[in-house]
Amino acid sequence: MPSHRIVVITKRKSLKKAFDMNETTRHRTGKRFFIYAPAVKGIRSKTTGEYVSARLRRIGDAFSGAEAWQNNVFYFWWEFLKRHEGYRDCCERNGAGRYKKLYADWGNIHAYETKDFWKWWSEKVSSTETRGEYLFAEPDARELRIADKLKKSEKVDTLLVAVPAEVRTAYLVAMFRRLLRDHKEQVAAARRISRARYPVGANVRLATLYQTLRVYDVWQENKNTKLKKYELADLAGVYVNHVVNGETEASLRRAGFSEVADVVNTVRRRKTQSFNRHLEAAEDYIENSVKGSFPVRSNISQVRVLQ
Repeated sequence: MPSHRIVVITKRKSLKKAFDMNETTRHRTGKRFFIYAPAVKGIRSKTTGEYVSARLRRIGDAFSGAEAWQNNVFYFWWEFLKRHEGYRDCCERNGAGRYKKLYADWGNIHAYETKDFWKWWSEKVSSTETRGEYLFAEPDARELRIADKLKKSEKVDTLLVAVPAEVRTAYLVAMFRRLLRDHKEQVAAARRISRARYPVGANVRLATLYQTLRVYDVWQENKNTKLKKYELADLAGVYVNHVVNGETEASLRRAGFSEVADVVNTVRRRKTQSFNRHLEAAEDYIENSVKGSFPVRSNISQVRVLQ
């Protein structure tokens, strides 16, 4: 879980001087973490075929046949970005052009096939970080320190605590725990905020992201054909409710009714509408995939543009 910052106040000037933020060297306080599940290789049981990891079992597969490393939002960000024409052009020009800053972080993703996503994700970009960690992990946890007041930037996600220095450590720990329980809503809110270089901007089901991506690809492959949108919806595997006024086409035909046009047309309309909704979402995700947060739709005024 993300660490919440606690700033400690004490009256001992010697301690304050020793621990002053401007005079201390920052140390790593633990393994980098992700608010949203990261890509992992995943191991399946030879007996049951299920993932050994309980976390992976809870997440489930984003689509039938998905590899473990595909069951995360970052994989879909990578896939939608691959479909952004401007970024493709940047990659073809070895990072030159409008999206050169994004390229400096993400690299030429078009040099990797889908099966190579894990290679892209796990490549070392420094002596201490893989690309996945560099782009999407939260910063190192902030350290406990002594302070007289909070900086303006700290007021939202920091608790200012006065610590009686004479109290024994065991009791202090108990008091800290009680304090965090008493402020659990503030703590929970702070822990939901991502401070990663590239934060996840919305909580969208992985299966929905996959369906949206599938609709976009089917549209690109067939938009110049004579196929109708409801037929493309079938190709993309879009699910809609086939029940109309308590009946389906199949149930009416079994009952001997030949007039099923109303039901057929209603289901086709539902398929067309669902296909259009997914296509609109896909186009938004692709257009905004270069803008520092994913998945976000058209209203992205709060998202920085990485050019």
